[in-house]
Amino acid sequence: MLRQITLQIKAENKLQDIAKENGVKLEVVDCKPFNGTGMSLLLELRGDARRVRAVVAGIRKARGVRQAVEGEGQGNVYPLLVVLDKPAVCRASNDAAIVCLDCPLNFDASPSSWRFIVRKTSDFRQVMSRLDKEGVDAKIEDVAPLETRATLTARQKEILAEAVARGYFEFPRRISLTGLSELVGVRPSTLSEILRSAERRIMATALGMPLQDDQVPLKQPAF
Repeated sequence: MLRQITLQIKAENKLQDIAKENGVKLEVVDCKPFNGTGMSLLLELRGDARRVRAVVAGIRKARGVRQAVEGEGQGNVYPLLVVLDKPAVCRASNDAAIVCLDCPLNFDASPSSWRFIVRKTSDFRQVMSRLDKEGVDAKIEDVAPLETRATLTARQKEILAEAVARGYFEFPRRISLTGLSELVGVRPSTLSEILRSAERRIMATALGMPLQDDQVPLKQPAF
């Protein structure tokens, strides 16, 4: 019973608070559970070196942070691996069979949006109950059938929005792939791959054609 859920939540987000205070953009690239009670987050910090150093120092001092290991930066993009106590939203989804599509820790304003895939009603109710126990204010924004063809990641949406705003899809183009890559902080080759993947999904959805790596969308009853 796969459904796509979008919640609007209000929860502490100290990582984004520290980044915002220093004028740095912070994005959670990946996450993994760590030792049962912890979480490993791979972050990308975007900003000048001095401001990024201030963010790293602030994160290391933040309550619940166990370790922060810096990677080698490229341009104004700096990777950072952070091990910390599980945030409230991660604890709330700890025992539920869900897959995150958008990470609420990526929003620097409150309320933030949390979009995930859930397999059955009981898992959804469990998440909502745990959020309540964690003291997280959660509001259901949307419940919809899961259609993998139409599913874009938050990063794909962000990059597509920037590409449209900057005139990348206009003829003639108002910005080059290299210029756009500098704005969004990824290499041109990586950006090209992200754009192709997103465009492919959008075109397949518009034409009603399944992708080769997609399963047939499941028609499920509403919760």
